[in-house]
Amino acid sequence: MDMLSGIRARKSIRAYKPESVPTDVLIELLRISTQAPSGVNSQPWEFYIVTGKVLDELKRRCVEQFRSGIKLHPDIAVPEGGLTGVYKERQIQLAKQVFAIMGITKGDQKRLDEYYELMYSFYRAPAVIVMVVDKMLEGGWPLIDIGVITQTIALAAQEFELGTCIMRAIIDYPEPVRELLNVPDTKKLIVGIAIGYPDGDHPLNTLQTERESLENILTVIN
Repeated sequence: MDMLSGIRARKSIRAYKPESVPTDVLIELLRISTQAPSGVNSQPWEFYIVTGKVLDELKRRCVEQFRSGIKLHPDIAVPEGGLTGVYKERQIQLAKQVFAIMGITKGDQKRLDEYYELMYSFYRAPAVIVMVVDKMLEGGWPLIDIGVITQTIALAAQEFELGTCIMRAIIDYPEPVRELLNVPDTKKLIVGIAIGYPDGDHPLNTLQTERESLENILTVIN
């Protein structure tokens, strides 16, 4: 797959085959992805590959936290009161697409909770990658670097016939992540990536989100 085709083809995968991903494949994917650029070559990223029984337990605990009604408290703050304006509109449009595919109708709290439990099971992916940075790295630049390498992983994964879903949900509840992965207090949890072989027959993987027209977000200055 050439680079432009890979960029166009990349999408969030929300259903995976149960087949496990060999650890050496995931390690090679990360090895390649660390060629991503970073500010002053700081390379702030550190990775945890999580599979098997530990991942099963992490999924169980995250679903349990959700069911308990515990407020989300990831290390990276989310906007108080949620998104607003056009950003909220885009979020709502995505939710409508997902709920239509899943057959979730307005007021169907049971089915809605089932979907959220699927999300906090990381869409049943056979592996996740958790990324952390050292807390000594203050400011926004390390987050930009993490964004760059996260996209690099998502694009490169396609060469291994893998699909990905970049997920804040993986680190929404930091305590079970820190405990099960032995993440030291000196590290900040930034984002997680669900990864595995896509289930091409699952309706959720037909979802294609819309993109804002470039003309609406571009200013050209000559």
